[in-house]
This record gives sequence, structure tokens and C-alpha cells, in this order.
Amino acid sequence: MLYNYLKIVFRNLWRYKGYTIINIAGLAIGIAAMVWGYQTYRFSFSFDDFHKDRDNVYRALTYKAGGEKVKGIFPMALLEAAQNDFPGIKATARFNSNGMNVKSPTGEPFSEQVNFTDPSFFDLFNFPIVSGNNDIKDRSGVLITEEIAKKYFGNQDAVGKILIFYAWETYAKPLTIKGVLKNMPANSTIRFDFLTNFDNLLKPDGSKIDGGDWSWLMDAAFFKIPNPADAKRMAKAFDKYLPLQNKAREDWKVSGFKLITLKENAVLIDVIDSNALYPRPDDAATFGPLVLAFLVLLSACLNFSNTTVARANRRLKEIGMRKVMGSTHAQLIKQMLLECAIIVLAAIALSILLNLWWLPAFNKMFVYVDVHADYFHDIKLIIFLVVTLISATLLAGAYPAFYISRFSPSSIFRGNVKFGGSNLFSRLMLGLQLCISIITVIAGISFARNGEFQKTYDFGYRLDNTMGVYINDANTFKALKNELSVNPQIISIAGTRHRIGFEHRKAVAEAEGIKKETNLMEVGKGYISTMNLKTTAGRAFDDNMESDYLNAVLITQKMAAIYGWKDGEALGKQIHIDTVTCSVVGVLKDFHSNSLFEPTEPVAMRLVKEDKFHCLIIQASPANLTTVFESTKLAWKKLFPTKPFNGFYQNEVTAEGYRVTGSIAKIFSWFAIVSILLTATGLFALVSLTVVKKMREIALRKVVGANTRQILILVNKGYFWIFIVAALLGCYGGWALTKLLLDMIFKINAGVQVSTLINSVIVLLIITAVTTGIRVLRAVRTNTVTLLRTE
Repeated sequence: MLYNYLKIVFRNLWRYKGYTIINIAGLAIGIAAMVWGYQTYRFSFSFDDFHKDRDNVYRALTYKAGGEKVKGIFPMALLEAAQNDFPGIKATARFNSNGMNVKSPTGEPFSEQVNFTDPSFFDLFNFPIVSGNNDIKDRSGVLITEEIAKKYFGNQDAVGKILIFYAWETYAKPLTIKGVLKNMPANSTIRFDFLTNFDNLLKPDGSKIDGGDWSWLMDAAFFKIPNPADAKRMAKAFDKYLPLQNKAREDWKVSGFKLITLKENAVLIDVIDSNALYPRPDDAATFGPLVLAFLVLLSACLNFSNTTVARANRRLKEIGMRKVMGSTHAQLIKQMLLECAIIVLAAIALSILLNLWWLPAFNKMFVYVDVHADYFHDIKLIIFLVVTLISATLLAGAYPAFYISRFSPSSIFRGNVKFGGSNLFSRLMLGLQLCISIITVIAGISFARNGEFQKTYDFGYRLDNTMGVYINDANTFKALKNELSVNPQIISIAGTRHRIGFEHRKAVAEAEGIKKETNLMEVGKGYISTMNLKTTAGRAFDDNMESDYLNAVLITQKMAAIYGWKDGEALGKQIHIDTVTCSVVGVLKDFHSNSLFEPTEPVAMRLVKEDKFHCLIIQASPANLTTVFESTKLAWKKLFPTKPFNGFYQNEVTAEGYRVTGSIAKIFSWFAIVSILLTATGLFALVSLTVVKKMREIALRKVVGANTRQILILVNKGYFWIFIVAALLGCYGGWALTKLLLDMIFKINAGVQVSTLINSVIVLLIITAVTTGIRVLRAVRTNTVTLLRTE
């Protein structure tokens, strides 16, 4: 019985191999996309799952007095005090990072980010060791990853070799590599390249950090607490340490603490501020692929249904004969569902091949994403594919199976059955396909336009003519500035502690009884003019006035508006920032101090002297900037031959935004093409049915002199209203979905323009017109006698 079913199925699939290939390809793309969406979702919610004690490990967070978000940083001294005072805490681990120069004894130095922790770190977390051991009790030891081992020592065994940290400083420290760890997994909130004992963390002057220093705030703090009830009580009980903490840091007063599990830590992407760890991808990146994949698979299933109904018109006699010979309604349904299941199985096989290319390509588009599919060992993925097989078979094949098999043999052999071209459900499916196509086209165009918007967006300062170099101290700044001052291509040079778009610190600013957390930037003389910032009232800093270093502040218009001040009204107002009462000497025109992933925020600027500088900023014409960058690099090597050059372009602040929006636009464009092709195929099939149904009428109209335009209207008038309704629903759906995605990803974006909706509809209109026109013209050009014979 099964053999006969399979024989009939494969015979029919081969007979209509054109439609078979189209449907297998369409379903394969849809299923590959569903696997991509499902695995992306799983990746996003798998962060830190590889730690065996993830349910017992808590991250400690801090509430800053007057702050708006919980902070990821935590008082260092509180860990030791809490472990001594609370028996429910089984272990703690401090975690901090510091940028420094690292070199091998005979190699060149590199600027690296080094992490410091306690020996108990590996009691809380599981990071596999490749060679050596992970014991960091010895202060003279360091652990590195496989990637770093290859970077410094090539293919040699790195264990036992020496690396010099704080290279070229008077307090340089040689550390012995005790072990090599596997590279950090992409689904880890904790990532590092170098890991050593916390006692090796030194202050900028090389002095050791006192573990009981309440003023020191760490990047992260972890507690191992087996009983969840204890964790809830402890967070509140930690308040007893507030007086000690706030006495030590009057400029950074704490109002409370919070303990969250590792899983919560990964999910709270928009909640934790000053977060030195890595959160999971945001909701747009987590759910977006799944929604898009479902739309594409749905379009492929709808296309299968319509094309199956279309070609089944040629199988009516076969269906009638099978019924006459004793086949039951249920047997015909099983046969057609089996035919659909085999196509879906073939599509699954093809989807595996497609994802061998697509998943690696997707991973390259986005940083810190590692989506892959193990089709033979991942039980959850195998179950997902089985569910997809059943769902796609029913979604794509149920309607044709039940619809076609219901006709009686007498109706078939009398020639009374002609179906599909005008039945309501087929047209609803076609309309839904058109909606999906319009949605994907709108999204593709909108993200492409958002890329252009980002390129021309006015950040409020000059991006295209500015570069900079990280420096260590005032002497480095002076030496490099003097060396570069003779370069005629350089327009201006300035120093700063913080730089727009990359570095600032959060501070609570209080005025008029209103407290507001703001971005505080400490800059040097000339930074305002070098960055081309504009004042709307008052003046910029005057470095000849000592009072400007003590209590002068510049604020942006957005910050002035917080306190209800107009630009001119803000001058002379007093703002309490940290422990200093500052006087507003000028108001700056608003500028965007972050990337476009973040909204425009209020900014306050204070003037600092050269001993606080971390960066030297250079302005040149855009045409000369690359040349200036290279000449700066040469000047650095001349002055500091043993120190690595850390230069940057200011427009790097936009690089991530360009890359993300470009990648999303590319993804939507690919899927838009697939959706359009599937829609065109389904439309062609339904128009073909309509033409077959109207053969006699077309022939008679040709006899009485009807022209091609009139016949086109005759055939397509039923599809006109489908297109209109689909266009309206598709435009609304495309606008809503695309706007939601844009707003979730970019707080500042181009939105969805009306012209995008219009252009998307025009694109689909042209494609549908060409598709229907080709089929109708073929019928019109057929000899009238042939048409009547066919009828």
C-alpha cells in the first residue's frame, strides 16, 4: 500500500517537476530561515547556561543616589565584609579590568585589556582549560586564551612562558603563563583574554589597591549563595554598609543594592548602567529573525497550496478514476499529504545545505553572535525540525488535499469541475502572500534609507575631520603635541579626559530642586573648538581663568531644558555636580554624545588640566585626515618607539550603526526577493486557472473583436481588489513592523517614509502586472480555434 502511494507521489512530482522544484526551493528557504530564527532565539537565551552553578551565582548591583538605572559597578570592600558577616555566602569573586601595554620579553608591545579576579573565580564559573591549570592563587601567574596564545607565541606551547604587563612602566610586572583557556564562548556575559590575581591590579601611579578601600568601585562583583531566599534578604541587609561607602565616596553616594542571578544579568540589557559585562542580543535581534523567518515560510506554504490547486486541475480525471476504482476520500487526502510531506522533507534536506552558507554569513554580519545548527546531535533542533515538517505539511498541503479530494467522479467526468481561479480561499492566500512581500520590501527599503540617514545625520559636531590618540600622561601629551604642531595639515590640537561618542561618566546634577543623572565630560582647553561645538549662549571655557577649572560648567540645551531654563536664562545658574557647586558659563547647542543606538542625552562639561588627559584630539581637513593619521603614527614611533600606538578616527562612533543597518537591509532585501518570487509563482498559477476557466469567453470575445487590453481587464479584474486590499494591509503591517524594529535598534532613525510605502506598492504592482500579463498574452496570442478546441 505504502509502495503504491509513493509510486504515485513520485510520478506526479516528476510530471510537474517545474512546480516541484519551485516549491522545494521556496520551502527550503523558509525552513532554513526558521532554523536560523529558532537558533538565534536559543542563542540569545543561552547566555551563561554553561556554568554549572548559574542558579546559585549572583551578581551584585548598586543603586546610586539620584541615579536613574541600577549600576553594574560595586564597592570592592563590601565583598570581604559581607562574606565575613553573612554565613549564607559560600564564595565571592571580584572582577575588574584595566587597559595596559603587554609584551613578551622579545616581542613588540600591544595595548590590551587585562582582567583581575580572585582565586575563587573558578569555583563560581566554568571556563574550560586547554593546557596547564587555572590556579591563579600565585600572584606571579596569568591565564590567557587560545587566541592570545597564538597572537604572542604562534604555535608554540605558551604554558610556562613570560608576558610583561604594564610594559615600559617603572612598575612593569613579568607574569608566568600558568594555563591556556578555551576562547570565550559568544554566549558568555563574562569575557576576557588575560586573567590574573586581583592583587596585580595597580593604580595609575603603580601603587597597590587596598582590598578594604571603600572608595574603590569594581566592574563586577559575584556571590555564590546556594539558598535563593538568602539572596533576597542579603540585598536589603547590605544597606548597613551604606554609611561606610558614602563616607568614602561623597561624590558617588549609594542608596541601595540588588542581587540578580546570572540569567537575569544577561537579560537585563536596558536596565543595567555602567555595565562592564556583555548582555545578550536585544529583543529586536532575538525575535526579529524568528518573525521574518515565519513570514517567509508562511509565504512558501501559501505558494505551495496555490500551485498545488492550480496543477491539480490537470489531475481531475486521475482523481475521478481513483474514486471509481474504490479509493476513499481519506485515502486521497493521505496521498496528497504524503506528496506534500515528501516535498517538505526534500526542502528540509536542501535547507541544511543552505544553512551551511547562511549561518556563517549571518555570524560575520554581527559582532558577538555565534549561531550554528548541529542537525545530527542537537535533540531540540531535531524535534523542532520534526514539528516543522508536520506543521509545514499541514499548512501547505491540508487545504489542497481536502479541497481537491472532495469532488465526485460524476462531476469530474461531466466536465463540471473547474476550480481554484475564483475560489475565495485561494485568493485570500494570494492576498496574504502579497502582504508578506510588501512587508519585506518596505523593511528592506527602510533600513537601506536608514543607512543613508545615518551617513548624513548631523551629530552636532564634526565627525569627518577628527582623529585622536590615547595617551598616558601629561608628558606624553606635551611631547606629541609639540612634535605635531609643525605639521601644516593639522588645523588644531586639543587634549581631553573624555571624548564624545565613546567616553563620559554619569553624574547626578542637582539644580532648582531637581536631580537628574547626566553625562559628564571633562575636557581640556581647545576641545570645544576642535570638535566644532557651538555655544548658543554665554561663552566657552577660558583656560586663563583659574575659576573655570574649579567651578565652571558648560551644559547642553537639553540639560538646560530639564530645569526649565531657556538658553540665556541658564547663564550664572548654580548646579551641584558630585561634591562641587558649578556655575553655568555657557550653553552648548545640543549634540549627540553617543551612537545612534542611544537617544540624545543631556551633557555637562567641565574643564580639566593636562595631568587628567587621556586623549589627544586632532582636527584636519577630511581630505588630509588619513595622511595626518599616518604622520601622527610616525611621530609616535619616533617619540615612543617601545609603546604601542593607539589611534582612532572620530567617525568610528558611526561604524557599528552603519554595519548593523546595512546588514539588516541586506537580510530583508534577500527575503524580499524570495517573497516576491514566491508571490509571482502563486499569482501565475492562479491566473493560469482563471484563463483556463475563461477560455470559451476569451475565444468568443476575440471573435467579436475584443482587443488585448479588454481581455487583460477581463482576467485581472478579480485580482485588482485583492491587490488593493493586500497593499493596504501590507503597507500598515510593513510600517508597523519596520518602525518597531527601527525604534528598538536605533533610538534615532529615519523612520518609515510614505514614499517607501508607495515605492513598495509600485514594485509589487509592476511585478504582478508583468506576471499576469505574460500569462494572459500567451492565451490571447493562441489561435481562437485552438482555444475553443481546448475548451
